[in-house]
Amino acid sequence: MAVDPLQDEVAVDWPPDAAFDLFTAEFGSWWPPEFSWSQPDLLHSIGMECRPGGMLSETGPHGFRIDWGRITNWDPPSSLSFLWQISGDRVPLPDPDQASVVTVTFSPTNQGTRVQVIHDKWERHGDGAQRYRDDFTQAWPMALGRYRQATTD
Repeated sequence: MAVDPLQDEVAVDWPPDAAFDLFTAEFGSWWPPEFSWSQPDLLHSIGMECRPGGMLSETGPHGFRIDWGRITNWDPPSSLSFLWQISGDRVPLPDPDQASVVTVTFSPTNQGTRVQVIHDKWERHGDGAQRYRDDFTQAWPMALGRYRQATTD
């Protein structure tokens, strides 16, 4: 059964190339640490390998690394897509066929860039996919709020 995608967007006063670099190369500077397994007090780093096939991961206490996504499309400064390899129970999903898909686009505007996130393919998470998606409705607005704040700091 198909589950509707989540969609959110934010406008920033930066050109697309700078907005893309902040989202990707500086991911750890704005991504909410409370979304991590390590939690803010123990999180050492969180980020993405900026290339096709690159991993999204975090490093926690004692160097313990968790890979939780993989870049499937890399088209700077226009877009990227990555697999969201985290189950509704917050367990890493090594099988990419069980992962939802996040697509981020960077569109120039008169004032800067519109950054749009579409989180789709929730049904790949199996039983509970609709609940997972519904529980996630505040996550992207919070994350994009932090991202936007990073453009003004």
